[in-house]
Amino acid sequence: MKKFLLASIMLLTTIAAKSQIISGRVLDENSKPMEFTNVVLLSASDSSYVDGAVTKADGTFSITADKTDKMLKVSCVGYATVYVNNLRENIDDIILRPEVNTLDEVVVSGNRPTYKLTGEGISTNVENTMLSKMGTAEDVLAHIPGIIKREGEIEVFGKGRPVIYINGRMVHDYSELDQLKSENIKSVELITSPGARYDASIKAVVKIHTKTIQGEGFGFDVRSSYNQSENTDLVEQVDWNYRHSKLDIFGTVYYGLYNNYHKSSIHTWVDADTLWHQHFFQDSKSESQELRNILGTNYSFDQNNSIGFRYTLKWKLRECDNSKINSDITANNEYFDRLENSINMKRDNKPYYLFNVYYKGKIGETEIDFNTDVLYNKVNDFRTYDEHSNSKESRIVTTEGIERSRLYASKLTAEHPLLGGNLTAGAEYTYTKRNDDYINPEQYVPTSYSTLSESHIAPFIEYSHITPFGMLTAGVRYEWISFDYYENGKHLDEQSRSFSNIFPNISLANQIGNVMMRVAYTAKTRRPNYQQLTNNVTYGNRFLLETGNPYLKHEYIHNVSVAGIWKFMQVSVEYSDRRDAVIKSSEQLEGNSSVTRFSYINNPSLKKISTIVALAPTFGFWSPQLAAGFNKQWLTVDIDNKTYRFNKPFYFLYLTNMFNFGHGWTASTTTSFYSKANYDNIYNARNVCTVNLNVTKSLLNDRLSVMIGGKDLFKSSKGKVFMNYGNMQLQQSYRNDSREFMLTLRYKVNTTLSKYRGTGAGNSEKERL
Repeated sequence: MKKFLLASIMLLTTIAAKSQIISGRVLDENSKPMEFTNVVLLSASDSSYVDGAVTKADGTFSITADKTDKMLKVSCVGYATVYVNNLRENIDDIILRPEVNTLDEVVVSGNRPTYKLTGEGISTNVENTMLSKMGTAEDVLAHIPGIIKREGEIEVFGKGRPVIYINGRMVHDYSELDQLKSENIKSVELITSPGARYDASIKAVVKIHTKTIQGEGFGFDVRSSYNQSENTDLVEQVDWNYRHSKLDIFGTVYYGLYNNYHKSSIHTWVDADTLWHQHFFQDSKSESQELRNILGTNYSFDQNNSIGFRYTLKWKLRECDNSKINSDITANNEYFDRLENSINMKRDNKPYYLFNVYYKGKIGETEIDFNTDVLYNKVNDFRTYDEHSNSKESRIVTTEGIERSRLYASKLTAEHPLLGGNLTAGAEYTYTKRNDDYINPEQYVPTSYSTLSESHIAPFIEYSHITPFGMLTAGVRYEWISFDYYENGKHLDEQSRSFSNIFPNISLANQIGNVMMRVAYTAKTRRPNYQQLTNNVTYGNRFLLETGNPYLKHEYIHNVSVAGIWKFMQVSVEYSDRRDAVIKSSEQLEGNSSVTRFSYINNPSLKKISTIVALAPTFGFWSPQLAAGFNKQWLTVDIDNKTYRFNKPFYFLYLTNMFNFGHGWTASTTTSFYSKANYDNIYNARNVCTVNLNVTKSLLNDRLSVMIGGKDLFKSSKGKVFMNYGNMQLQQSYRNDSREFMLTLRYKVNTTLSKYRGTGAGNSEKERL
C-alpha cells in the first residue's frame, strides 16, 4: 500500500511538473477584445486536437497544457487564422486581422464580420456597420435576421416575443430601446434555444451589448416625438446621467400620450340546440397617458466588482376606452333581437413599483451574479355596459375589476472555468401573489374574490467545452412550483397543486471553413398567465362571457433546431412539439344555449416546423437585407365529437434597405409580407403587406438628430380572422389606425451609458403578471 501511495504521489508530481495554465488575450486590429474566438491547443508534431477554449467578453482565455510540444490555433470567421508556438503561462496579446472577401459583385468587408456563431446563438455585429446609423436600438432590432417588428411589437420568427437584455439587464418596456442610440451598440446576439440558466418558459432571448463609453460629469439626452395618424401620439423623454470616478447615478423622466382607433365587424355562429348568429359592428377609441420615472445608482469597486440599485415608478395618469357596438341576433335564421351597446371603460391605475438590487463580481476565477427584485402593482377597472334592446329587456351593467400583484424574486449565478471549459450553476426563487376580484352589483355574473399565489424554486447547471467536434454545451434546469388557489377566502384543494419538471438542453456548434453550424435540443415550458387561471367570470354582453380555467396544465415543449452561417447568409430550421398546448375554447351556459362562455383547454399536442433564410450583403453605401421563411403547424382539436384541423402554413417575406449617404444623412425602407395562415385554432384569412420609410439627419457634430418617417404608407394593415372554439365559430374583419407620420427630435450633451449591470430576477413571472 505504501509503495502504491508513493508511486501515485510521484506520478501526480510528474504530471503537475509538466502541466501549466496557458492564458492570454485576443484582440482585433483596433486593439478591441474579441469575444467567442476559438482557441484550440494542438500537438505540434501532427496538429491533432488536444484541448480548446473560447474567449470571454474581455478577450481573455485560459487552457491547460503540459510542457511537451504544443501550439495554439486562434481562429474566427472573417479573420486570418493565427498559430502561436513556444507556449508559456502568460503569452503576449494575439492580434487577429480581418480578411476581405469578394463574391461576384458583393463585397463583404469591414472591421469585423457581420455575423458570428456564439456559445448560445448568433451574434450580429453593429459597431462600424450600417446598422450603427439606424437611429435607436429598436430600429437596429428590426433589421436583425430572424427578428421582425410587427404592430409595434418585437418578435422572433416562430418564437413570439423575446426577452431582451441590455448589457445583462432585462428590458421591461420597449421605450428603453428608444433610449439607446444605435451608434452606442456593439453587437446584438439572438438566442433561439436558451439554455438552463434561463427560465424554462423563455423561448427566445435578445442580448444587446454596448460599446464602452468613457465620460465624467453630467450628461443628458432629450427626445421629443410627434406621431400623427387619425389620432395624435406624443412622447417626451429626458435621460440623465452623472458619473464621477467609480460612482454612476442615472435616471429617466418619460411622458407618453397614446390614442388609438379600432373598427371591426364580427360574426359569431353557435351551433347548439338552436343556431345562434350575431353580427357586431364595433367602433372603439382609446386614450392613455403614462408617466415613468427611473432612478438608479451604480458603484464599481474595480473592473470586476460592482453593486447598484434601480427603482422604476410607472403611473398611467389616464386610461380609458369608449366603444359603440351594435349587434343583430338571429335564432335558426329568424330575427331574435337587436342590441345597441355603449361600453365605457376607465382604469384607475395605482403607481407601479419595481425595485432591483444587484451585485456582480469576481472572486478568484469565479464570476458571481446576484439579483433581487420586488414588484407591486394595482389596477381598478371600471366598466359600464348600456345595452338597449329592440325587443327584449334593456339593461345597464356595471362591473369593477380589481387586480393586485406582488412579486419577490432572487437569483444567484456562479460561473467558473473547469477542465478547460466553463461551468455555470445557480438557483432562482420567485414568489408571486395576485388578487383578482370581480364585482357586478346587478349579479348578471357572479361577484367573486380570487387569490392566486405561487412559489417557484429552480436550480440549474450548465457546462460548455471545446471538443474535436466543436463547442459542446449541456445543461439541466429543475423547476418546482407550488400553486395555491383561493376563492372568496376559501382554499380550493382541487385547483391547488404542486408539480415539478426537468428541462435539459444540449447544443453543438462548429466551424468548417467559412461555414458555422449549430445543432441544439431544448426542453421548455409555457405557463398559463394568471388571467387564464382565474375562475372569475367577466361580462362581454348578455350573450358572451369569459372565464379562466384553474385546472390548466403547463405546456411542456420539445424543441430541435439547426442553424448555419456562410458569409452574409443565415439559414435555420426548427421543429417543436407543444405538449398540453393551451388554446382558447368555449361552451354554452347550462340551461341557456344562447350564452357562450369563453375559456381555455389543454390540447394533447401542437407540432410545428419553421425555417428562415436571410441574406445581408453590402454594396457600398447600400445595405439590403432579405429574410424569407415559413411556419407550418399540425393541430387537431376534438370538441363534442367533432374534429377540427388547423394546418395551413404561414409564409413571410421581409425586405429592408439601408442607405448611408454621408454628411449625417441615412435612410431605410422596410417592406414586409405576411400570408394567410393558421395560428393555434385561429385562421388569418388575409395577406398583409406593409411599407415603412425613415430618413435621419444628424447636425451639430451629432448632438442633434432629426428623424422623419412614415409607417404603413399604403394603409394595408387590415385583418380578417376566423376563430374556431368548438360550438362557436367567429369571424372578424378589422382596421386599425396604422398609417402614421413620425417626427422625432433628439438632442444630447455629454451622454454616457450607465454601468448598471443588474439582470433582474423572476423575469418570466413579471411577464405573466
